[in-house]
Amino acid sequence: MQTELNYDSVFDAQEHFRLFLDSMSRPGKINTLPVMEILPPDGLQQAAALTGFALLNNDVTFYITGENREDIATYLLVNTGAQQAEMDVADYVFLPEGWYGEELYDARTGTPTYPEDSATIIAQIEFISELPKPDSLEITLKGPGVNGEAKVYVGGINTDLLDYVKIQNGEYPLGIDLIITDRENNVIGLPRSNNFTYAPAIIN
Repeated sequence: MQTELNYDSVFDAQEHFRLFLDSMSRPGKINTLPVMEILPPDGLQQAAALTGFALLNNDVTFYITGENREDIATYLLVNTGAQQAEMDVADYVFLPEGWYGEELYDARTGTPTYPEDSATIIAQIEFISELPKPDSLEITLKGPGVNGEAKVYVGGINTDLLDYVKIQNGEYPLGIDLIITDRENNVIGLPRSNNFTYAPAIIN
């Protein structure tokens, strides 16, 4: 598996990293990553691959779950220098579309002394939207970075994953940060500092 020659590991990574910072500091805001001429392996959306390119380096580790794990792990290693690790020590966890598994309870949630020593989950879903769509969920966020409340609509996410994140973040500042990507290169952040609820979207 070869390095992506059409991705600039300095310029592109910095540009995309700023988008992720904006997503995490303004929960629920939809940012869109530019479409690039890269070829991630099956099971890894372009947006998830670009997330990895921006956040991973040879000082951090990641865990892959779902199908085609080895190809995805090799791809991220070749393009970022980050190493694959077990769930209980990984800095970043990549989930395929619609996935949830109880192994997530092994993911790091920080310690009282070092609450920031926790994992970030990158969850791939079908779509993220500012407006409700058929079979979508409405996520309502409150907390730092949100003026009152923010609403965003998602499709193809496992509600067990959302329940897991709510449970893990119940003892803030311990918890899990969640980045959600979709097939259209959209991305949103659900940091552990925010509270959220979800319900089936109502389409008028």
